[in-house]
Amino acid sequence: MIKSAFKDIRRGFTFVEMAMSFGLALVVFLMVYRFMSSTRQHYMYGTVNLQNLQEARMAINYLRRDFSCATPYIGGQGQVDFINMQKARNFVFETSDWANISGVNLIYLDSGSIRIPKFAFDSPDEEPRVEYVTYTYEPGNILSRKSVDAGGAVKREVKFSGIESVEFKIYTHQLNPNVPLLWVRLLVHDTYDTGIGKALEVTTSISSPFITSLVNNRNWRFETGHKEL
Repeated sequence: MIKSAFKDIRRGFTFVEMAMSFGLALVVFLMVYRFMSSTRQHYMYGTVNLQNLQEARMAINYLRRDFSCATPYIGGQGQVDFINMQKARNFVFETSDWANISGVNLIYLDSGSIRIPKFAFDSPDEEPRVEYVTYTYEPGNILSRKSVDAGGAVKREVKFSGIESVEFKIYTHQLNPNVPLLWVRLLVHDTYDTGIGKALEVTTSISSPFITSLVNNRNWRFETGHKEL
């Protein structure tokens, strides 16, 4: 009887053994949790919403097409006299030295928007017409492209979603200062949580052969004036 009872007692776990087992299990659980948490953070840092990235690429494509066809609008002799036409020939972009002239619209941009007079693809006749395109950032992570008339009324609008902020600049590279470049920076909205990760930055520089020609050959351009679409 005594020997049998002794054997039964030895088959159980002591409190110390249970505490050690629980402690080891807790350590393993914490190690797994930290590993999973670290993996998740690295995943979030490197993850971007593919739909938003596609929207940003479409916006860049639209900007590239519009800027490559950009042209300062200068009305014909009936709208702009000869003296003002000669003044306008010295400008492509609105700067601090530019004084507004009726019948003349130059390319305008600030850090968050750009207004581009450009040759229209759907001109009603053989003579190319000029239309106006604006890009502005709107609340709700949206970059809006609007085709407007001379009075500012919207004719067509395209919205690119999932973009947290935009920035536009005009610059020239020191290796080729005769080529104006449009620098575009888009922050693509990511799938990260608050405090984890950061937005994907998409930047590009866009050149315009037509603008380059205008800047470097001012002696012949804008002799006949343009017509608005």
